[in-house]
Amino acid sequence: MFEKEQTVLDFNGYKIGGQPGEYPRVLGASIFYNKHETVLDEHTGKIDKAKAEALWNRCLELYDATGHWYFCQIIAEFGEAFESYIDWFCTIDDQFPFLMDSSAPAALAHACKYVTEAGCADRAVYNSINGSIGPENIEAIKKSDVDAAIVLAFNPGDPSVRGREKVLAEGGVAGQEKSMMAIAEECGIKRPILDTAATPLGLGSGGSFREILACKAIHGLPTGGAYHNMTVSWTWLKRWRKSGILERYKDAGTLLEQMGHHHFGGVEGIRQAAWSSADIGCNIMAATLGADLIMFGPIENCEATATAMAFSDIVLAETLRELGGDVKIDKHPINMLV
Repeated sequence: MFEKEQTVLDFNGYKIGGQPGEYPRVLGASIFYNKHETVLDEHTGKIDKAKAEALWNRCLELYDATGHWYFCQIIAEFGEAFESYIDWFCTIDDQFPFLMDSSAPAALAHACKYVTEAGCADRAVYNSINGSIGPENIEAIKKSDVDAAIVLAFNPGDPSVRGREKVLAEGGVAGQEKSMMAIAEECGIKRPILDTAATPLGLGSGGSFREILACKAIHGLPTGGAYHNMTVSWTWLKRWRKSGILERYKDAGTLLEQMGHHHFGGVEGIRQAAWSSADIGCNIMAATLGADLIMFGPIENCEATATAMAFSDIVLAETLRELGGDVKIDKHPINMLV
């Protein structure tokens, strides 16, 4: 347990934060990302609504089964697409919050204005306030009703915990005079979630995990990140997954086919296992260290993430009880799955 009092944020009745184990991990599911099968036109935001809703319904079913609630992580590169995606989500779901995520500053600024006009800004989370945020986007958040944001602890010059804390709380780095937390306050953000900035293996990945402990211990705020990006950026794994597995098993012949058919799903099954084991493992590591938010990437990976996080949350809850605490909600994996 952390000595620092832990802030718990409320999103339409759904809670995030607190001591590890008190509440289930919150899961961020990405949808409408680049080349996503549901997207028919990335500029206008035309989608296959039936496919998209079926994917989201999988998350809702898992919430009912495990107690982990979800941020729908909406990704768009154009303002018109954001409008379409947000309208779709608010039509099929009137409870859960959503992240507005984009690499295009203009699209994010447009999304802030749109959710304010549409009256759903209380469910919207800006992703993210980081070192590259410009005056236009700062002003867009200020003028909007958005009061929640992911605040990123990414320091391109120093991936250590000290470097991450400097950009998060002190300022003067990453191209900004102010710290990310100061910018968030200036923007009127009342519900900040700290993101420890997942960086590739060999380039500060250890700091990404250790910063979870620092954020919780120093700031007491809900903390998390997109740790699956470590897997995505692992060059060796991508190379090995593509060709190394074939090389490894090229002479196995009939034996591989027999084993693969019955146990692994063939070479493709082995490829997937090689990828998913690291992908799930990085999230379990983050959860064990106290991360409140796990942005696990593609929504299609919801089942694997849900079971891994349920396992982690049960362990955390048992540990919390040994230390004199207890879970704060009935809908918790330790109450539902043991």
